Amino acid sequence: MTVTVSALVSGLDAELRRLGYKYPTLVWYRRCWRRLEGFFAARGVEEFSLNVAMTWVDEACGFFEKERSGTLEPNDIYLFRVAQMLGDYALHGAVLRRYNRSIDKLSGDDAEMVVRFQAWLGAAGRAVSTVRTYGTVAGEFVAFIGTRGGLGCCDAAGIEAFVVTLAGYPRFPHRLRVSLPRSRARGAGCREVRGSAAVPGSAGRGQGRWRCNRL
Repeated sequence: MTVTVSALVSGLDAELRRLGYKYPTLVWYRRCWRRLEGFFAARGVEEFSLNVAMTWVDEACGFFEKERSGTLEPNDIYLFRVAQMLGDYALHGAVLRRYNRSIDKLSGDDAEMVVRFQAWLGAAGRAVSTVRTYGTVAGEFVAFIGTRGGLGCCDAAGIEAFVVTLAGYPRFPHRLRVSLPRSRARGAGCREVRGSAAVPGSAGRGQGRWRCNRL
């Protein structure tokens, strides 16, 4: 599915506001988006392409050369995030939690469910570090599913969509993250979702995704 740059920016702007991003942060993103939209327009490209977006990043800061030499600066990383966030939103229709340091506060029933899940892990004798890590990823899962109607609408397709977003995440083992949705659902008292959706293989993990070791 293709989407125009302007439509993608509009949708992402609305999603960031819904997630509670601060106004100064939104102003900065909008400034970057205007520059990016101008870059696409100057090349006669209407549909969003991560390759074109990364070309803009590279021309703006010499990203790839700095990445090779290990001299990336914070501003370079921020520009990379602008392009990657748009790419992720185009693919998944959600803002992945790694971009937002303030979306650590789930509210209401969602927060309570994560707490119950962590308590279940603790009662099962899991290590403190395991409880903390699974709790973090559970929060990501709940937040992601929240963009698709919430846990009440969670099915195999929703879980598969969440797993797809995990490609390229360096912080936790891929195996741990793939196993989380099922164990989290059991621990929280949800029914286990069964389906034939396959976990994307490693061959597809790098497709259409740029990585930066500093992220």
